[in-house]
Amino acid sequence: MYKKNRVAIVTGGSSGIGQAICVTLAKSGFNVVVTGTNPLRIEETLQLLEQFLHTASAHIGRKTDVTNEKEVRSLVEITYNRFERIDLLVASAGIGKSAGSKRVLPYSAATLPLCEWKAVLDVNLTGVYLTNRAVLPIMKAQKSGQIINIGSSTTPHGLKGTPYAPAYCASKFALAGFTQALAAEVEGDGIRVQTVFPGPVETPLVDNTLLAKPFGGIVRSDNFSNAVMALIEYPMDSTVIDPHILPMRGKG
Repeated sequence: MYKKNRVAIVTGGSSGIGQAICVTLAKSGFNVVVTGTNPLRIEETLQLLEQFLHTASAHIGRKTDVTNEKEVRSLVEITYNRFERIDLLVASAGIGKSAGSKRVLPYSAATLPLCEWKAVLDVNLTGVYLTNRAVLPIMKAQKSGQIINIGSSTTPHGLKGTPYAPAYCASKFALAGFTQALAAEVEGDGIRVQTVFPGPVETPLVDNTLLAKPFGGIVRSDNFSNAVMALIEYPMDSTVIDPHILPMRGKG
């Protein structure tokens, strides 16, 4: 069923960067599995994808908490049972603060509550680990697949600690190391694993923080999703190591 089209799971696909990536993938003929924690936003994304339904293609949504191992496993099982393959995972789910926090960033390290620290690392790091791990058995059996983990260029000069964003920076630095380790482990299985590091992209997360100010501009979400698509289509005998997608100063 649906074997003519590649199959992609996009976590955090119900808004922001993830939603833009879902649209770009659908335009390119992928069957897209949209995940998020808000069913209404998932449905909004699916409505956007309806205009890009191709022959033998389908798009589905699944409410999934990426920090919940059981829900992640269920997401992967449902996807495989429906499409009989998984070609791509884009791990885009990410937060700058917990859903329950009423405070707008930034947080200093001295005032950051432990619950906020844990919430950010749970989604941005453990959530990526759980989703990456869950798709690997299927991709190994296929002897093919791609994983793209969405990192963050925390400064205009790459991965450098940003004042007042200790948990966010820690999660994205650790994500880089995790992805590099996993990529080295599975490249012999025909699986390519990469991290993409965007600067500030037009998303609700950036709109509600001060993190974009040092960059002097902002990356359009469709431009970023097109850059991700270029990496997906890059020949599988090569890889692009830790690309950073940054705005031209004053052009955002």
